Amino acid sequence: MKKLFHFTLLGLAACGILFSHSPSIAQTNFPQKTVRIVVPYPPGGATDVSARLLAGEMAKLLGQTVIVENKPGVAGVIGTDMVAKSPADGYTLVFGGPGNLTLRPIMDPNLSYKVEKDLASISHIVTYDHLLIVRNGLPVKNVQEFIKLAKERKLTYGSSGTGGPQHLAMELFNYMTQIELTHVPYKGESPALLDLVGDRIDAAILSTAVAGQLIKGGKVRVIAATNPYRSKTFPDLPTVAEAGVPGYEMVSYGGLMAPAATPPAVIIKLQTAAMAAMKVPSVQQQFYDAGLFPIGGSAADFTKLLRSEREKWAPIIKSSGATLE
Repeated sequence: MKKLFHFTLLGLAACGILFSHSPSIAQTNFPQKTVRIVVPYPPGGATDVSARLLAGEMAKLLGQTVIVENKPGVAGVIGTDMVAKSPADGYTLVFGGPGNLTLRPIMDPNLSYKVEKDLASISHIVTYDHLLIVRNGLPVKNVQEFIKLAKERKLTYGSSGTGGPQHLAMELFNYMTQIELTHVPYKGESPALLDLVGDRIDAAILSTAVAGQLIKGGKVRVIAATNPYRSKTFPDLPTVAEAGVPGYEMVSYGGLMAPAATPPAVIIKLQTAAMAAMKVPSVQQQFYDAGLFPIGGSAADFTKLLRSEREKWAPIIKSSGATLE
């Protein structure tokens, strides 16, 4: 594996779908009832916040109620599998991310669903800032001090779940800095953050959307941004690459998907509503205020990005030795 890495967890959804733009295909009576967006993680995380911001505006555009339902478990696998096996009618969707769409499928070839076979892209909704955070009691103030301490004694880190983006982001950090932090998996970002505040783990890579307010309130200490760019919420904070680990970067994403056999006309209507929702200035501002970055990309772009991320991460995971254990 090369010494310098350029990782971008750009998030995406699933399989490609051919869209017809003829009037007969575009016209559909969908939706006739409530649309459900499944978030396969606990409430309070960046994925959950994003889905709820999107759902409110999509409901206005679709003329039907759009609800968000949390189905957490196994780094997003349980909720995603449920949607993949749901009726392909557009009424049950999943808000996915790198953990359940890119990383976990690579790490577990026997996964109960195949992203490229069982899911169809609707829209790339958002990207997330992520931060390297330590507990207040840890005697470090920057990345180099953190690396030095980790080489002197055993430290722990939390993540949103085994095989998820925070897990792989920290394993990448371990690999590139030649340290060995002990992984403590949780069922989402919020539980990991609570244990970080409570001094039960030493560090974590978490989204700004989840950790931003507690950082500002002095409950935990942020030492770097993991993105290839500086955080808009904490612009004076160096990136991990700037702080002495050149080539390191981690960018995460969120996107909307449906079961693969969902009719093209329904996919088009959902895509149109999602993209339109993400162009509403007030919605964009709510995303920015939450430390989230609105995208509103097309299904075709989403599918292309997912394919490239899968091709990128497969050799990285193999070389780094990251496992589901």
